[in-house]
Amino acid sequence: MPAAMTHLAVARLVRPDGDGLFFAGSMAPDYTDAREIKNFIHLRDRPDRLGALAALRDSLDLSMPFDEGWLLHLFADARWDAEVVPRYAARYTDPARHWFPAYRGEQGSASHHMYHNLPWSRDIWARIDAVSLANTRELRTALPVPLELDWYIARVRRRHSENAGKRSEFFSPEMVGAFAEETAGLYREWVG
Repeated sequence: MPAAMTHLAVARLVRPDGDGLFFAGSMAPDYTDAREIKNFIHLRDRPDRLGALAALRDSLDLSMPFDEGWLLHLFADARWDAEVVPRYAARYTDPARHWFPAYRGEQGSASHHMYHNLPWSRDIWARIDAVSLANTRELRTALPVPLELDWYIARVRRRHSENAGKRSEFFSPEMVGAFAEETAGLYREWVG
């Protein structure tokens, strides 16, 4: 799954004029670190993940910014998991070293770097700061919804602001930008 700044990069291209609820929703499904819950939320436990994603799309009111942000997050994750993760994992051929810890560390550092260095970052975070997340429990879906989303968003913001990170060769701003552009275009076609 992509890091926070990658999700915001995609969301920014889908809805350049989006409000803070849309951008918060685009990060919200990652509110938990519990793998079983996260797999359920991200539809990874479904035999037909893309079919489940389409059913979710058809059940949501996409005029609700938070709901659309949530759906966009899941769409971006499905693409990332299918296309980016296998390329990253293929770099690790030593069976004594699992790729996932390095992946999470490099991705987090790259996200922090982008937070500090992408010109649009401050504006997007200001939009998130300008909205109340108190009513985000009303996502109209059977999926679990974060009960403390404001805490989660504050944690993401704090971690990014406290750590400048470093530029990643693999998760470079250019790579993230290309992924974001392609994903935004595919998402707009997919939602019609």
